[in-house]
Amino acid sequence: MYEYLIGYVTQITPEFLVLEVQGVGYKLFVGNPYRYEINKKKLVKIFVHEAVSETEISLYGLYDAEDKELFEKLILVKGIGPKSALTILANEDHSGLVDAINHDDVAYLKKFPKIGPKAAQQIILDLKGKMNLFSDNPTEPVVKPASNRNLADALDALSALGYSTKVIAKIKPELEDQESMTTDHYLSYGLKLLMKK
Repeated sequence: MYEYLIGYVTQITPEFLVLEVQGVGYKLFVGNPYRYEINKKKLVKIFVHEAVSETEISLYGLYDAEDKELFEKLILVKGIGPKSALTILANEDHSGLVDAINHDDVAYLKKFPKIGPKAAQQIILDLKGKMNLFSDNPTEPVVKPASNRNLADALDALSALGYSTKVIAKIKPELEDQESMTTDHYLSYGLKLLMKK
């Protein structure tokens, strides 16, 4: 429901902060509340994920759009809830996490609280190869670095449309061979290729 909130940080605790937006205080659970400071004169933008369970509705605050995207990938993993995902993302540098997932490093993932061998293996199983966007060392080199973000966005859009990772992987090399395009052009061309397969 929410993408982000813009307001003033009015309270900080070890577990959450309060963001006042036009007179309403939103309690946001964040991985590192001390990344922010209480300041009634400085507006801050915090990306938000709304989690609804049988017993409560909670808002989770993420530092930027990339953190939010990574958070939402993590909570799709069986056994990883919003609080566990937030704990994993508390560290600002996510390259180690992404590299661990892409290189089957169970030992690294087990370093996070409440992540045992089974949960670590599930994270790898569900997310391996889907995290290149966040990594400094992608496992699959991209032929045209300038178009990486546009291509990645187009591939994500194909996935959102319901195409499987396996099907998308078949057309990815052909998309990478194209000259740098806008996301819209990559998506349109990708859809044409999928219709031919």
